[in-house]
Amino acid sequence: MFKYFLSIPYPRFKLAIAGLITLNALVYAIADTMTSAVDAMAWLVLLVLYELEANGATPLNENKLHGVRYVLIVVIALVFVSYVHDNEWLDVVNSALWFTLIALLELEVRWPDEVLKYRESYWLATVAVFAGLIGMVIAWAWQAAWLDVYDAMLWIVAFASIEVDIFQLLQRRQA
Repeated sequence: MFKYFLSIPYPRFKLAIAGLITLNALVYAIADTMTSAVDAMAWLVLLVLYELEANGATPLNENKLHGVRYVLIVVIALVFVSYVHDNEWLDVVNSALWFTLIALLELEVRWPDEVLKYRESYWLATVAVFAGLIGMVIAWAWQAAWLDVYDAMLWIVAFASIEVDIFQLLQRRQA
């Protein structure tokens, strides 16, 4: 399996982002709550799966890939419930925005023809979600929660680069 990943030609920028996110997940595992650690790890695996699918390099067949993503989304939903239970409202809003982004990504990878039909609306929805996520960075900066600021910016860059890859894939399909 490791040889498989080494065989994929990959831009250094994305490798650097993946490395930083992995380090970020480890920091949360060591320095924060178990809930935050599970959340970070689930998102990391989800990010890798989307990235591999966007580049046509996934080692899993489509059904297994969707099944693994479904399990990860359920884990992330359970973390969301714990944020609600603990009244961590910035995390609740942040999670809701990320759920919306995941829904948009799922639409792209599962029903690309539908996304192409409504490309402008889809693009506007994606921009609105990213604007909300940038708003979260500002909210955490306002509270001087610098680890959360760093974490949010890193994830925005990571998912934005995947979004661009998927959007380019959809444009190639349309042509």
